[in-house]
Amino acid sequence: MRFPKIPKIHPKALVPDVDRLRGMVSKSESESTEAVTSASEFSSDEEISSRITNLDVMVEESPGRVFDAYLINIDAGLYAGTNLMPKLKMVIDALDHLNRPFRFMSWLSDVTPAQLVEMMSDEGIEITADEVITPATLASRYLKNSYPGAKVFVAGGTRFRDELAANGIEVTDKAAETNLVIVGFTSDFDMKMFSTAYHAIADNGADLISTSLRRVRRMPDGSREPGTLPIITALETATRKRLTKNLGSPETDLLEMIFDDIQVRPEDSLFVTDSLGADIRMAKRYGVPTALVLTGSATADQARDLKRKDQPNYALTTIADILPRYIKDQL
Repeated sequence: MRFPKIPKIHPKALVPDVDRLRGMVSKSESESTEAVTSASEFSSDEEISSRITNLDVMVEESPGRVFDAYLINIDAGLYAGTNLMPKLKMVIDALDHLNRPFRFMSWLSDVTPAQLVEMMSDEGIEITADEVITPATLASRYLKNSYPGAKVFVAGGTRFRDELAANGIEVTDKAAETNLVIVGFTSDFDMKMFSTAYHAIADNGADLISTSLRRVRRMPDGSREPGTLPIITALETATRKRLTKNLGSPETDLLEMIFDDIQVRPEDSLFVTDSLGADIRMAKRYGVPTALVLTGSATADQARDLKRKDQPNYALTTIADILPRYIKDQL
């Protein structure tokens, strides 16, 4: 009996084509109805506004001019408890003397303007609540313009909820009457809150909005906590509905609100922060020059390693360096 000839098989034929398999998985994931939001999806197509494309980056000396307005991120490294950045009081006094408007900004949902005003006052810095922008300030304006009369379930902290209510937003704890779910950073998020948000979205058709899409939140004491992105991802997965709007950086809603108020050209203002990432991208997309103050965890070397679109225009040792040398010498 003659057996058929068995063809020889090259050993590599038994090894799966990894690239092909990865492509099949990637295609499957892209077609899935359970895709979830990533922070990069909610970003402007324009990486750097044409207003500031010609500005230098990573200038490690004070600007040679006084800007028409100053926007200062007060989170994390800018304050820790009541220990504000060195020389901050001197800067604010100088800006007052120069008659330059400024705004303090916080992305922490549980921080209220009144708290920051009191904190500043304890340090001898007198500001008003109108000079402080918080997530509740921004969310209140957005909701009044885009969802007038909507009933809102707040998946966030008590202070955030109370601030929205104080600003005229109708808040509710009933999923069946909720038109909109807004997620803010809070360390008190629990399954009851998640369940109400889920039913409001899945059963009542409520839209989903977030105050930010940060995976991790750096706290004023230097510690890190899960941010809002994990909560948004969980709600999207459970409801199979996508996030409607991100109000946080790198989206530019915050800057639009500020510049509507102060009536100054963005390119004639300076955005000041102590961290790299979304805030600098937000400012540069809107056309605001940026200054990285090296009093936080970010370093000049880290900034240099970034792409040009993510680099600050200035990298400064202290916040006092946002003022020109000829101004500082007079203080």
